[in-house]
Amino acid sequence: MTMAEPRLSLVAELAVTIAEPYMIGNVGSGIREVIPITGGAVTGPRLNGIVLPGGADWCLTRPDGICDIWARYTLKTDDGVLLSLINAGTCRQDADGNFVGKTVPQFEVEEGPYTWLRHGHFVGTLLTDSQGTLARATIYEVV
Repeated sequence: MTMAEPRLSLVAELAVTIAEPYMIGNVGSGIREVIPITGGAVTGPRLNGIVLPGGADWCLTRPDGICDIWARYTLKTDDGVLLSLINAGTCRQDADGNFVGKTVPQFEVEEGPYTWLRHGHFVGTLLTDSQGTLARATIYEVV
């Protein structure tokens, strides 16, 4: 018996608008800031809609420069279904001032056409512009 190698299937790309962070400050393990999510778009072969305002990323920048990210926000699909998304991972600043990272997205959704999101395994990439106004997340299902 052999097992197939995992592969990635594109779910969607998110363009998430963000506001100026609230600086909590040095909390002992690093610098904590809360980055408000103000909206955005979701486009892809398996998921389309908008990012609703009201979420945030509770980012912790560790002394080694790595940022632990934990963002929670709400998506509304084109057919009106609300999804809760937790996008956690790490990132670091590149030479251009952008933040580049990897995430492990998790979804909460009621029973229906998007139930597959509750049962899937996902990975993602993250790129936040150096101006701190737009975060681009790409989500893949591991199949």
